[in-house]
Amino acid sequence: MRGRARSTLGIATALAVLFGCASLASAELTARGDLFIKFEGGIAPRALPRTARAPISVSVAGTVRTLSGERPPALRKISIAINRGGRLDTHGLPICHRNEIEPSTTAQALAICGDALVGTGSYDADLAFPEQSAFPTRGRILAFNAIEGGKRAILAHVYGTSPIPIARIIVFHVRETAGTYGTTITGYLPASENRYGYLKRISLSLHRVFTYRGKRRSYLSAACEAPPGFPGAAFPFARVSMAFADRRALSSVLTRSCKVRAAIRP
Repeated sequence: MRGRARSTLGIATALAVLFGCASLASAELTARGDLFIKFEGGIAPRALPRTARAPISVSVAGTVRTLSGERPPALRKISIAINRGGRLDTHGLPICHRNEIEPSTTAQALAICGDALVGTGSYDADLAFPEQSAFPTRGRILAFNAIEGGKRAILAHVYGTSPIPIARIIVFHVRETAGTYGTTITGYLPASENRYGYLKRISLSLHRVFTYRGKRRSYLSAACEAPPGFPGAAFPFARVSMAFADRRALSSVLTRSCKVRAAIRP
């Protein structure tokens, strides 16, 4: 028992070094072998009406590390399943077409598809070409409302300038699902587009308020569906997962809370 306790303490200490002591206490960590991911995320604002839906933003992030310090396997799939209490609405929202922004810089993509913007994010990664040392790369992510195969989608425009310009489009398919999570957003990174990249961190925040036919609408909206008499509620906000080239898949459920916002009296 003592040996097992020392082993557990050693792993916990190593993880604290990898992810930072301050963040470890509030982080949701998941592991497979020596591969670890810290998942983060939430909604804003947390104060929402009890029954009527109000505009929200949804943020998720994942930090990838290996306990050995070696390069993690290449990322192949990202999936974000959002609690059914959140509603995704694209009615009247402009659409961005892939051929309009491929290839393009961040500024060019915004100039062409800015009206269809539904979110922003960032990434940190390493590039390791054959017979060369790995070097870090980072950049911005722009998320645009789109239609792919006749269904709702998000075009994630990924662009980095350091140390060399890199641009790619990741298509996230949006589908309605039954059960706890009503909307699932899934993106694939095929080997042909991610042969030499090793993700270290990715973050994405979805939010957009727009007007259609004189009515104010929100890309994402939700209510704090606490039972009558309760000031708030805890709920499984999202299930986030990542799958890698070595067939490992890691996921975590992010449990968050909301507060019932007092009704505004006329």
